[in-house]
Amino acid sequence: SFRDRGGAFEFLLGNWQIAGTGKFNTGQPFTVNSYFDINFDGNLTDRLDNTQFIEVTGNRRNPLRLTSMNPVDLQSMLAPLGESGSIGRNTFRAGDILELDLSFSKRFIIKEAQNLQFRIDLFNFINRANFRIPVRILESPGFGQSTNTVTPGRRIQFVLRYNF
Repeated sequence: SFRDRGGAFEFLLGNWQIAGTGKFNTGQPFTVNSYFDINFDGNLTDRLDNTQFIEVTGNRRNPLRLTSMNPVDLQSMLAPLGESGSIGRNTFRAGDILELDLSFSKRFIIKEAQNLQFRIDLFNFINRANFRIPVRILESPGFGQSTNTVTPGRRIQFVLRYNF
């Protein structure tokens, strides 16, 4: 134990406290839309009629992939002119979100009613990239790829606080 070693060793390395917290969310649901106003309602939010050429990959950064780039195949996933697509809203999900934070702290006693607290906070300490919903417009060149994250990368904060 650190107490057996005594002196400076115990002063610096003994009596540390560790705390942690975490959050896990399933991915945000989203809808795949087309650029074209197939149902003639004036809105460019038309849904697909089938998902025949869309593959769900399980990859958090690229959750969807087109299995065919043939324009005729892509056209076949749209509803007939004047009709709405049969694929429901929020049929697909973006990647899951995991955030784990960790904190280490130690108090150094100065006098009976005074101490100095040193703390190190690590936010997203596993440095996991949590991606936003991917490009969801069928005709977009980046379809199915997530280009942004919802959480920042690992951050470290040092705190020195005098309590009296």
